[in-house]
Amino acid sequence: MGNNSKATDEYVQLLMETIEKPPTQLEYEFGRWTAARLATYLGEKTGIKLSGEQVKRILLKKSTFTCGLSIS
Repeated sequence: MGNNSKATDEYVQLLMETIEKPPTQLEYEFGRWTAARLATYLGEKTGIKLSGEQVKRILLKKSTFTCGLSIS
């Protein structure tokens, strides 16, 4: 799993649940998730600090693409 090895199953599950919600539902002012924003949010929730690039790799591995997410 490379540099993602710090991502627990719980982290990945929360990531997958989070991308299904618009950021505004979680009281953010921005309307789209980016990998960096997800990494920051999940770091605050889990204490696991990953980079946006690591989050992007997890999402690409899961082959998850949703219309509210920009993984660039």
